[in-house]
Amino acid sequence: MTKHTFIKGPGAMLPIPDLKRQMLARRRTLFEQVAENEADLQALATNVEPEAVEEGQEENIARLLARLDDAGQAEIGAIDRALARIASGDYGRCVVCGESIAAARLVAVPAAEACLRCTKAREIPRR
Repeated sequence: MTKHTFIKGPGAMLPIPDLKRQMLARRRTLFEQVAENEADLQALATNVEPEAVEEGQEENIARLLARLDDAGQAEIGAIDRALARIASGDYGRCVVCGESIAAARLVAVPAAEACLRCTKAREIPRR
């Protein structure tokens, strides 16, 4: 696919370089958050004799930080995949159905890899 610098949508022309800058800034912020979370987890692990209540609170905080770390890493992965799609010229196309992703969706979620229809279909619980 040929590389392009704009995503076309109803009444919109979105400059891909601007979306790329947004994603890179978000990626940098996430890496900083993950580093802070890891430092907090290490600090909690070095506390040797906490009171029972404090220990329970620290365990809850550690679990929360670990979940945030996983979520941050998942978002970083989504951004990296979007940046790869920009490089290959596939950015703005749904990875499921191949149709264009709405410009409004890309503004809201620059790392979106699927159109709204396919995203909703993925979220519907299968019986």
